[in-house]
Amino acid sequence: MMRTWTQARSRGRPRGWAAIAGGGLATMLALAGCSADDPDSPPPPSSSAEASASASSSEPPSPSPSASSVVVKPERPAEMDDDGAAGAEAAAQYFLQLDSYIQATNDTAEWEAMSHQECDYCTNRLEQAHEIADFGDTYKGGESKVKVLQTYDQDTVSGIWPIDVEITENASRITSNEGEVVFENEANVSTARIEVGRRGGEWVIVGVADIPRS
Repeated sequence: MMRTWTQARSRGRPRGWAAIAGGGLATMLALAGCSADDPDSPPPPSSSAEASASASSSEPPSPSPSASSVVVKPERPAEMDDDGAAGAEAAAQYFLQLDSYIQATNDTAEWEAMSHQECDYCTNRLEQAHEIADFGDTYKGGESKVKVLQTYDQDTVSGIWPIDVEITENASRITSNEGEVVFENEANVSTARIEVGRRGGEWVIVGVADIPRS
């Protein structure tokens, strides 16, 4: 699962990223209940660079950034407009797919809007996205595909849908602004239980945790 890590720093210098893993998932935290309704362009070349290019006209120019380097926000599924089980499933999938996007861009408004105040996992991932931006680091990779394994009956008291999912996550890397690789995570497949609720007519993630053993 999308691994949660924190950046350790000493005397203002990066010391790397320490993975916090548990139970085969990345810091999947215990669920908390809630009620149904409460729950950049490159700089121009210097004159010396221009002169060097003229002197070595046989060398091909440096390639421009490829389209693959552009971080694209996942598309919000239309199924999220449904206020039943189908909407809950779509919300769980969309939220987890947003993770790599917020880590790479620090555009966290939608993540925050979909995070219940009791969701520790949601808070931890948000804090990491802000830390990456604050330290000037770069996050790449980590895109995920989320498959629904099972959706349980809605809890009649809290209004929550428990949903078991399988997450197939691409490899990811965090690089410091000095170009040092400070964290790497291999591609992986994991499972989790997502608890999805409603608040103010919108979907919120109440918790992300390991699937309980039978």
